[in-house]
Amino acid sequence: MTPVSIATVASPEAAEREIERLLIGAGPLIDRIVTRAASAGSIRFDDMEDVAATTALRLLRKLRRVSLGEDEAVSDLESYVATLTYNVINDHLRRRFPERARLRNRLRYALLNDPKLALWQTPAGLACGLRTWTGRQDAAGSVMFDTARATPQMSHRERPAVALAAIFAASGEPVTFDALVVFTAALWHIADVTPPVEAPPAVEPAASSAVELERREFLQSLWREIRELRPLQRKALLLNLRDAETANVLSLLVLIGIAAYEDVAAALEMTPAELTAIWNELPLDDLSIATRLRLTRQQVINLRRAARERLARRVMR
Repeated sequence: MTPVSIATVASPEAAEREIERLLIGAGPLIDRIVTRAASAGSIRFDDMEDVAATTALRLLRKLRRVSLGEDEAVSDLESYVATLTYNVINDHLRRRFPERARLRNRLRYALLNDPKLALWQTPAGLACGLRTWTGRQDAAGSVMFDTARATPQMSHRERPAVALAAIFAASGEPVTFDALVVFTAALWHIADVTPPVEAPPAVEPAASSAVELERREFLQSLWREIRELRPLQRKALLLNLRDAETANVLSLLVLIGIAAYEDVAAALEMTPAELTAIWNELPLDDLSIATRLRLTRQQVINLRRAARERLARRVMR
C-alpha cells in the first residue's frame, strides 16, 4: 500500500472523507486479528468489540494527526494497523488480566531460557514444548492432561521451567502457547485467566493471509536492520521502541516470533535476566534511558533520531 499522507488533501472536508475511507478499509484486518486472538483464548469473545473499537479509535486519532501535519505519514497502513491491533490486545490483557499478563511473561521467559524447553513459530501461531520437539507443526490446541493427576513438580509455580518440563513429558506433544497459558492458569490457580466459553468462529489460517505475510516480512527486515545499528543507537531505539500509542513493540516482536527473547537481550547488550527485570517497564522514557546509558537526555534523542533516519533509508525505501 502506498504511504498515507492525508496532509496533502486539499480541504478539511476531503481529508475527513479520506480518513473515513481508510478506517473502513482497515476494519476487516482489525476484525481478523481480534477474532484470531479470541479464538486462541488470548481475549474473551465478549471483549472483541471493545478491542476492535479501541483500535479503530487509536487509528482515527493517528490519521487525524497526520491530516493536520502533526504526525509523520504512515508508510504502510496495513502493517501499521496490524501492529496497532496487536498492541491494543496486549494493552487490554495487561489492564484487564494483570495476573494473566504476568503468567504469560513468566512462561515465555522459561520457554526461551531453559535448555530443555522451546518456543517456536507455526502457521497457527506460537507453539511450545520440549527442545527436541522444536519446529513441529502439529501443536495441540489444548493440554490433554487431567489437572487432577498433576504431580508436585507440575504444580510448582515458583519453578516454572521444572513444572513445564514435567507437563510436557506427561502430555507427550507440543501445544500452542495460548493453550499452555490456559492450562497452567487452571493448574496454578491464576484467578483472572478465563478461557473462552463460546465456540470459536471459523477463521482463515494466519499463513494464508497476504497481509500477515507482508507484515512479517517487513518486521523481519526491520529487525535485521535494527541489529546492524551502532550499539548506542540500537539501545536508544529499542529501549523506547513504541508505536503512536506508546505500546511495547518489543513484546510484539517476541510474541510473533520475529525476534527471540535472548536475541533482544543481546541486541541491548544485556543478559536475559537483566532484560526481564525491566521488561514490564518498557518502553522507557528518555530520562531513564539516559541514566541507564550514562548520557544526556538530548544525546538519547539524537541517537534515536539517527537510528530512525538510517532505518527509514534502508527499510522504508
